[in-house]
Amino acid sequence: MKEETKQYVRQLVKASTVGFSVAFAIFIGVGIGFFLDTQFGTWPWLTIVFMIFGIVAGFKNYYRFAKKQQREEEGRKKYY
Repeated sequence: MKEETKQYVRQLVKASTVGFSVAFAIFIGVGIGFFLDTQFGTWPWLTIVFMIFGIVAGFKNYYRFAKKQQREEEGRKKYY
């Protein structure tokens, strides 16, 4: 396989894991919020708060991925 094709496949795999990371962060936040709401009887407030935390964490992961990809792309451009 060509090196360019290998690089493309690696980027594709990394991009797909970022999507799962965003989804899992949101689901984990909702799960924690739901659990705490059932323990304290505060439905739906903690679920909403932790869902927002999960969304923020998920997009923070996406931002880190995008910045890393940008740095890698700039590094490759230096050699061409």
